[in-house]
Amino acid sequence: MALSRMAAVVLLLFTVHTQAGELVLSQNLKLQYSQPNLISHSSNTLILKYDDWVVSHQLVDPKTVYTRIDLSGIEEQYIKSLFLPEIRNTFPEWLQSLSEEQALQFDLPLAAVTQKQVGNAKLIGTYSKKNGEGYLYIFDKTAIHQFRVIGSEQQYQQIIENVKER
Repeated sequence: MALSRMAAVVLLLFTVHTQAGELVLSQNLKLQYSQPNLISHSSNTLILKYDDWVVSHQLVDPKTVYTRIDLSGIEEQYIKSLFLPEIRNTFPEWLQSLSEEQALQFDLPLAAVTQKQVGNAKLIGTYSKKNGEGYLYIFDKTAIHQFRVIGSEQQYQQIIENVKER
């Protein structure tokens, strides 16, 4: 009896598998992800919750990044300026200050900047060990995507590695 129960448990362990998903980001880009415990969507934010970490995705809206500031037309340059100070220096003083403030929130320049090309899309981001979170921006032809990873640096890197061409 005990032996058959044990055999059933072993069989069950071998049949349990992790399902993966695919989030289509654009016509040419996708994110492959492991099966989360919970998927939630509210307003412009998609949340994937795992045992010990969380990933959120949203499209950047230049009119709502900051209250009462419309970044339309300069949103890509502004976001890149958070990571690349040489871009920041081309802005008016008030926008430079805003960019510097946001960069400090991301723990920059202490945190390393990640840059990667996937097809025609450019990825740029950083992981803050101090804050235990990473931000990744993906610039493609149709939109700017923001991913926030609350978890380990390895989990942040996993998201970057799982951005693929379709």
